[in-house]
Amino acid sequence: MKKTVLFLMNGFGIEQLDSYSIYNAKLMPNLDSYTKNHLFAAISTPSYNLVSGYRVFSTGSKYPLSCSLIDSYIDKFETNQNLMFYLNSIKPEGKIHLFLSLENEKSIEHIRSFLKFIRSKKQNKIFIHLVLTGDNIDNYKEVERLINKIVYELVDCKLGIIVGINSLNAVNLLAFMNMFQNEVGEKWREVSKKISSLVSLKTEPKNVKEFFLNEGFKFDVNDSIFFFNYELADMTNFVNNISKLTNTDTYFSLFPLTGIKYPMFAYPKSGISMVNYLEKINAKALVLADSSSMRVINYYCCGLQSVVSPRISFAKTDNDLLLNQDNIKAIIRDSDYDLIMIDFRIDDAKNVDELNKKLSKLDGILGYIHDFCVENKISLFISSLYGMQKEIPVDNFTRAFINFAGKVPFVVIDPVFNKANFSLGLGDIHTLADTVYTNINSKHNGGDVLIKRKNPLLKMLKK
Repeated sequence: MKKTVLFLMNGFGIEQLDSYSIYNAKLMPNLDSYTKNHLFAAISTPSYNLVSGYRVFSTGSKYPLSCSLIDSYIDKFETNQNLMFYLNSIKPEGKIHLFLSLENEKSIEHIRSFLKFIRSKKQNKIFIHLVLTGDNIDNYKEVERLINKIVYELVDCKLGIIVGINSLNAVNLLAFMNMFQNEVGEKWREVSKKISSLVSLKTEPKNVKEFFLNEGFKFDVNDSIFFFNYELADMTNFVNNISKLTNTDTYFSLFPLTGIKYPMFAYPKSGISMVNYLEKINAKALVLADSSSMRVINYYCCGLQSVVSPRISFAKTDNDLLLNQDNIKAIIRDSDYDLIMIDFRIDDAKNVDELNKKLSKLDGILGYIHDFCVENKISLFISSLYGMQKEIPVDNFTRAFINFAGKVPFVVIDPVFNKANFSLGLGDIHTLADTVYTNINSKHNGGDVLIKRKNPLLKMLKK
């Protein structure tokens, strides 16, 4: 077994051409030196936030695994007693409101089948309200295509409100509730023009404020609400606001949502996960992360389960634990953990000045961890699971678009894997995970790895 430190600079990535310039050698001299003197490559990531980052890293799945569950269930909705309970709760005089999480093409395939199931029993008016969940403004072309597909193909219902998940989760829902209750608010007949304005403003899909396309969705006390969701989110504020209008707490969701009483399915579990791999190689991991991230990390690393695993432990970094060099060195040197994962996030920076300070702090922490690992011949891998893409203030008058999306750095600092004899191949953040497990235990054969031994003949030709 080979002790390995994986330092994750989550939110940091390879700066794209359209990004405000942040990264430079003076700001991060340590990282700049490591990329020049050790094995370094850019690896791809489909992720833009902590959730999708750990999902891909741990399970290898780009999309929520609940998508695959519905794939296998798509023609069997009528066999689910919970769904029949939902249908029986629908009042004949009421409208049906379906809040659809617009994740990908699968969402339309799934909702089409669900509408067919509803129509087999009910003839109520149906409105679909789209909940946008994406973090990447580059996805707006796909969002627009999917919206148009719903408009033209799902003719048995009407498209009502479109809103970002963060706006729907907001504490203050006055504007949304005014729209939902009175149809008062921003209306767009041509969705392409609205999309263009969102792109120009660099508004992430998840942060889109409510607007609507068609009238007639005004909420009535006899109406029913169903969340056709794929992942956990907090709908407590939404439910509380609706309950004030209806004096009811009967709301339904496809998968569990905080604040929703009646979920229809249990979450699927993943047999491919970090804890699963750790069991195979008989290893233990310690994750150092801020307390707000631990729930997400644990859930995805444990195969979509909120459980306590003997294979994974956590230590909070909220009180600047990472700045205490003696404590970190003791954790790395003296603990019986085979993998020490350090989760350092920069994507929560509120402005450019704070982002610069975070990157400078990150680089300083990297410096002493690097020196300690080199001195003790411990493997140090430096990477990131996702790159941030968002607009933040430079000052009171100027905003900057930060684009670290698509590719992230991977640096290998190890006494064996030197630049003379090894190179880094192509891969993504799930390949990074396999590389980590193989480094800990060479008997691991879970997949491809990023570290490659150079061809001796190729070395001779390059001399």
